[in-house]
Amino acid sequence: MRTFNIKIGGEAGQGLVSVGNILLRAIAEEGWYLFAHQDYESRIRGGHNFFQIRVADKPIYTWDNRIDLLVALDKTTVTRWGHELSESGAVIYDPEVLGSEAEELESLENFIPISFETIVQDLGQPKVMANAVAAGAIWAFLSDDLTVLHQTLAEMFISRGKDVVEGNCRVSEAGFQAIKKIIGNRSKPAKPNSDVGERLLLKGNDALSLGALAAGLKFMSAYPMTPATGVTEFVAHYGRQCSVVMEQAEDEISAINMAIGAGFTGVRAMTATSGGGFALMTEALSLAGSAEVPVVVINAQRPGPSTGLPTRTEQGDLSFVVATSFGDFPKAVFAPGDLEEAFYLMGHAFNLAERYQMPVIVLSDQHLADSYSTTKPFSLGRVKIDRGLVVSGEEAGDDYLRYKFTENGISPRLYPGFGEGVVVSAGDEHDEKGHLIEDGETRAKMMEKRMAKMKLVEQETLEPVVYGEEEPEAVLIGFGSTKGAIEETVEILRQRGCKAQAVHLPQVYPLPASLGKILHGSGKKFIVESNYTGQLESLIGSVFAWKPDGSIRRYDGRPMNPQYILDKLEGGVCLGQ
Repeated sequence: MRTFNIKIGGEAGQGLVSVGNILLRAIAEEGWYLFAHQDYESRIRGGHNFFQIRVADKPIYTWDNRIDLLVALDKTTVTRWGHELSESGAVIYDPEVLGSEAEELESLENFIPISFETIVQDLGQPKVMANAVAAGAIWAFLSDDLTVLHQTLAEMFISRGKDVVEGNCRVSEAGFQAIKKIIGNRSKPAKPNSDVGERLLLKGNDALSLGALAAGLKFMSAYPMTPATGVTEFVAHYGRQCSVVMEQAEDEISAINMAIGAGFTGVRAMTATSGGGFALMTEALSLAGSAEVPVVVINAQRPGPSTGLPTRTEQGDLSFVVATSFGDFPKAVFAPGDLEEAFYLMGHAFNLAERYQMPVIVLSDQHLADSYSTTKPFSLGRVKIDRGLVVSGEEAGDDYLRYKFTENGISPRLYPGFGEGVVVSAGDEHDEKGHLIEDGETRAKMMEKRMAKMKLVEQETLEPVVYGEEEPEAVLIGFGSTKGAIEETVEILRQRGCKAQAVHLPQVYPLPASLGKILHGSGKKFIVESNYTGQLESLIGSVFAWKPDGSIRRYDGRPMNPQYILDKLEGGVCLGQ
């Protein structure tokens, strides 16, 4: 597989995201697969940001260090990323932006000057259309035909009027032609050999939100916190089409309590936050565990501790989320690794929450949340809704016991207000009716009742996703957004003659029992994760009394990719190396 990698760098406010969004839609429409991620600072203006797009003729799920086309909207882009250029890589830069430094670049091969604003001014168009000039210039490296790019611009700007559409098309063509005069008939990135059919272009946050809506979400409350805010915005915008009530709470404590209150009444409810907000939610999560109220929480991780790096990525919340809160109560934690898993795991999360009347956490991170990828359309037919053991008012009767002792720990659930039965619930320990108690015997029985459900949760634990050789020499194990990077690393190792295998864990609590067979099977084992202390390694070790042959950890706030993993596999991992 040969990919073409574009990096657009500049300061916040210069429009690089607008350029990126134009290209994403056009590239997907033209027929390529893509993966794109953003690196942005936590400030409104200023600071160096970049938007990176990887184009391929086959599905891709991670990013690449190598740059084939670098687009510099500021000086920093050239100085910071120039060393990543491939042998045939090119740089598009604006000499007016670089000033005197541009003179040093004029004699360099494959450094192409183009003044975006000058082109716009010469055509009598507003300065803001410089983004379309940049998009056209980049498109010259991808295609000899502007049709799809112009269709994309028309779709994006039609609401602003015909003149705006025509203006953007004119300036994009000018940028396209300016580059074509310089690069000529340069070879273009390969496209898929056959029609790939209909595809979606989404971010991880979009897929999580769509999964929740497909699963019957009816109430969401949240307080904005990067990088989970995209879920809130998506549900607020599209949820109204599904009769979803979206409430922006005054803080995370209110958000989780609202969601638990909605879940108590029988509504499918969730909230979304990041590590700091999740920390504020833990007392209420313990309430949901004690009161046996179903609720789903998305935790989109970012680097900590404290405020950390608000706009970067990490997997540093795993240990905290698995522990969840004070006291023992049933729960499950999922960690989707791509768009498809993000969509379908949301439905599974809601089903599990209601079937076992407990909180379920979906562990995301900034890389998954904000990265774009192409994917085949999701199948709504695969989304099954299971509301668990719910009884009608007639079945419940006057003697209804909300916390009835049962062999499997699941008590019949009655929605409050539906029938003669009274639903009593409290945060204190309680008896079968929900009334507060103090005696040790009832406490023990109620704890055993609740925890009996964990046996059923364990029986439903999702199996590891295994990719690669059946009898490997090297096994790379990870969870969440490292999935694509690990699988591509395994493919690179296989091409080098190394029998390698990738093991992805879409569920990190409880861990699947079948993982033990993999851990004690053939090959050297390496745990790949984005945190400092090796939290997945510790979790696996605590369950299986096992240690890996090596650990690959990243904690600089940047996402894992194959080059990073391969660099850390010092000395080789395969027999004979």
